[in-house]
Amino acid sequence: MGLKPKFPGHPRQGWQWTITVDGFDAAVFQKVTLPEVSTEVDTFASGGSIRDEKFAGRKTIGDCTLEKGMFADNGDMAAWNWLTSEVNTATGNQGLPADYRRTVVVSHVDRMGRVTQKWTLYECFVSQISWSDGEGTSSEHMVETLTLTVGDVLVTKVR
Repeated sequence: MGLKPKFPGHPRQGWQWTITVDGFDAAVFQKVTLPEVSTEVDTFASGGSIRDEKFAGRKTIGDCTLEKGMFADNGDMAAWNWLTSEVNTATGNQGLPADYRRTVVVSHVDRMGRVTQKWTLYECFVSQISWSDGEGTSSEHMVETLTLTVGDVLVTKVR
């Protein structure tokens, strides 16, 4: 995909998030809502116990929402092609999970372009895309909102 985002170090620089999909630089975004991770609480009352014992249950991972973004090379077609690889309503074909699930790395960068923290999102797929209103004189972002459904997440602090 070959995206080389430019981080000029200007205080008003808006691209604070870089997105890498399966090892390729894919996009830059201005705003990211990272997935919420929680653990269900299960209880068990053993025989003769006067209180429930609590223990960790299933882990729940929310969606990742990316806003105000620009994709590399093919523009919005990268996200659209990813979405249609899951379900193509024009042909009536539905893809296999192994074909459309991707590993996505969301990196937060400072004003000088240095990565400060990374979130690795596993088994992701696009669940929603919305585009910005078309305006011929604008060179602003093209994707207004891109929602990724996430299977698992790993957070890494970069030093």
